[in-house]
Amino acid sequence: MHRAPLLVPSALALSLTLWAAAASAANFQITPISLPSGTKITGTIQTDGSTGPLSAANFTAWSITVRSTEALLYNPSQPGAPELTGVAVSADGRRLLVRRSPDGVADGGTLRFGSVWPLERYVTVATYAGYTAASGGQSSYVNGAQFEWQWFGDPSGGSHQVATAAAGSAVFRLIPVVYPSGTTLTGTITTDGGTGVISAANITDYRLKVQTVSEVTYLRTATSGNSSVLPNTNGVSSDGTQLLVARPGGYLGFGVPPAGSRRGEGRCWPTLAPQRPAEAKPVTSTPSPWSTSP
Repeated sequence: MHRAPLLVPSALALSLTLWAAAASAANFQITPISLPSGTKITGTIQTDGSTGPLSAANFTAWSITVRSTEALLYNPSQPGAPELTGVAVSADGRRLLVRRSPDGVADGGTLRFGSVWPLERYVTVATYAGYTAASGGQSSYVNGAQFEWQWFGDPSGGSHQVATAAAGSAVFRLIPVVYPSGTTLTGTITTDGGTGVISAANITDYRLKVQTVSEVTYLRTATSGNSSVLPNTNGVSSDGTQLLVARPGGYLGFGVPPAGSRRGEGRCWPTLAPQRPAEAKPVTSTPSPWSTSP
């Protein structure tokens, strides 16, 4: 998989009851937790077998996976215009086709939607142009620093079918493309009903969705790990078969505690003259208008 790293929260909090599934009182399996955003939490937690109130020192190992999904939507209301070269509708009006490279060297066709520049946010349904000609074509998506691609590995010559329409309909439904991470491209493309070679002018609507998938695992074994029990963990106990978190007020969290702020970090001053770093300002973020929960 070729993907830019995705930013994830620095701490995972599980303020919930975790039920033991194994015979040993020291090994607990998390009852799968599904959050409204589409995030799912699964995994296992191991303690030293103590019962009664537990502290961070009683947790000896864990493997907790956070699996998140996000829907990236592409439609005409967003910047950019359809890009079509070597795209055609079959004579029966049922198949949307992209021309392959004729010989693995010369360019084939491209079907792309979105903005390539200056805002890099687009989805390439299929392309056989440039370096992709030699590798049998490719589908890809880009959402800023987030991107991924899938090779088709098609032979040279002929065309690649990307979508199908019902008889008498000009609405073509994409043949789903599954990327290495499990991310899936689906959606519809609507034309003016013409057949043969078409251009962007023949596209009357498109509604595409890239359903992304990302996973982060918080891990600790006897010899290594990438996380710890968070210091504000409290109100946790075990009766030997269950891990219990007091309600209200209890907290059980695993992750990397956020580092304290450091003055001037990340700044580049325009001169070498002595200067006092400006006070750090909080950084805030807002949801992208192009992403929705599935």
